Amino acid sequence: MSAVTCVECGKPLDKIPVWLADVRVKFTCEDCRVKHRTPIVIMDDAPLAEEPPEGLDVIEREEGLETTSLEELAQEEEQVAKEEEEERE
Repeated sequence: MSAVTCVECGKPLDKIPVWLADVRVKFTCEDCRVKHRTPIVIMDDAPLAEEPPEGLDVIEREEGLETTSLEELAQEEEQVAKEEEEERE
């Protein structure tokens, strides 16, 4: 097995386990990530296709599970932070 290396500069990434070297994932070191920022797009309300592409395993959602938007999660985190701050006072 070979060491896991950065896809951009080829620098070995010591903190990534060696067994991940054979996985089809592109790893980027912190320096390259900062130099070449890639915009992350979150499509929260994007419509889903009627039928999944052929050959794709689909995990069915169990009934009764609720979904939470990113905005709701942020609001919950703010509320928890406020409560913790009030407890400290």
